[in-house]
Amino acid sequence: MRLLPILLFLLSKLPLEALYLLSDILRIVFQYLIRYRKEIITNNLSRSFPEKTAEEIEVLVAKYYQHLCDVMVETIRLKSMNSKELRKRCTFSNPELLERYEKQNQNVLIMMGHSGNWEWAGCATQVQFNFTVLPIYRKLKNKDMNQFFKLIRSRFGSLPIKDKDAFSEISKNKNHHAVAVLADQTPGSKKGWWINFLNQPTPFFRGSEILAQRLGYEVVFAHVVRLKRGYYSIELTPHNENINERFNLTKSFAHYLEREIHKQPENWLWSHKRWKHRARENSVWMTKSPLLQ
Repeated sequence: MRLLPILLFLLSKLPLEALYLLSDILRIVFQYLIRYRKEIITNNLSRSFPEKTAEEIEVLVAKYYQHLCDVMVETIRLKSMNSKELRKRCTFSNPELLERYEKQNQNVLIMMGHSGNWEWAGCATQVQFNFTVLPIYRKLKNKDMNQFFKLIRSRFGSLPIKDKDAFSEISKNKNHHAVAVLADQTPGSKKGWWINFLNQPTPFFRGSEILAQRLGYEVVFAHVVRLKRGYYSIELTPHNENINERFNLTKSFAHYLEREIHKQPENWLWSHKRWKHRARENSVWMTKSPLLQ
């Protein structure tokens, strides 16, 4: 018998108020005892916000640890959360944008970053609208955690699709659907398209742009804003520019995400090794390469 799935299930039955007490304890453990990725978080923030003092960066680090631990327990809670509670805690600031595509029976590609609680946002989208949400995901190495995330992502009717199977699986789906992509993940230096993002040379996956061009879908950018503890708002922005012009969509998303991160810095995934790769001479740049300036 596997203990981790049982533990996650039992924890998911606790009310959020109790889970936030656990989050407060985890935050102290992560920040001060095990110092979970402290150097990565601090370096990422410092390089992204060079105008901030060391003291201001430390404040952001502390806020981020709390945000990270909150997202962890909130995601566990999603295993047992009902649709009524989810609707209450994760709302849309402008749902009429997706409602319009829904009425027109148009399929749509939703691009978002690791902001707020992106797991809540994916499930809230399925609960709010009548189309089927197809979240694209990367398979996790840990089998128990991979199964846990597949279960919570599909709880309300969404159909998670593995990234390697995305195009073939989406093409076969004849139901009205919305493809959801976390478009700020880190590709290798060869596979990515590069841009200066948060003051650093950064690669972005080209898959979202290729999907949008091949499938001819409408594209919407989404950002999850933390309103207060346990409450989020999903803000939607249509991408109205030409998706067939190379780099246009990916570059627009990078600029959009950067603007949103600046509004609420601690709300993004700073413990991720986003800048572990370095650009090469043959790297593909969406704008002029700083290496050639």
